[in-house]
Amino acid sequence: MHEKLRKEIRDIRQFNRYYTNILGLLDRHILDSSFSLSEVRILYEIANMEFCTAKLLSVKLFLDQGYLSRILKSFQQQGLIKKQKSPEDGRVYYLKLSAAGRERMYALSVRSDAQIAEILNTLSETQRAELAHCMKCIEQILEESHHV
Repeated sequence: MHEKLRKEIRDIRQFNRYYTNILGLLDRHILDSSFSLSEVRILYEIANMEFCTAKLLSVKLFLDQGYLSRILKSFQQQGLIKKQKSPEDGRVYYLKLSAAGRERMYALSVRSDAQIAEILNTLSETQRAELAHCMKCIEQILEESHHV
């Protein structure tokens, strides 16, 4: 491996560690909730994906189907999601947030927005715009190269 590539890898890993710490993503529970980062992301995808299925979630989030199944079962027991049989294929079930699930996601979204606002409020308007632009650039570069 070339030294330049090694340095780029170190820099990216350092940024990942730094950003993870800033957002508190290493905490067992995200945003003072009872949910892990994986669980919040699953709820987010269910809320925002049309015709969401367990299989689609597994593929999109690169999650083991058994692990995902346990989380979905827990969500169902907590009354956060409901399953709806596909009218086209009786073997397929669409996942949707229940009213309680939508309430929890809304509360998490408000807390997440407040957390990011707290970070952004320490920056000037120019710094905020530059930060948002740089993050969008990261997303676009990775999306183009990985078709995520």
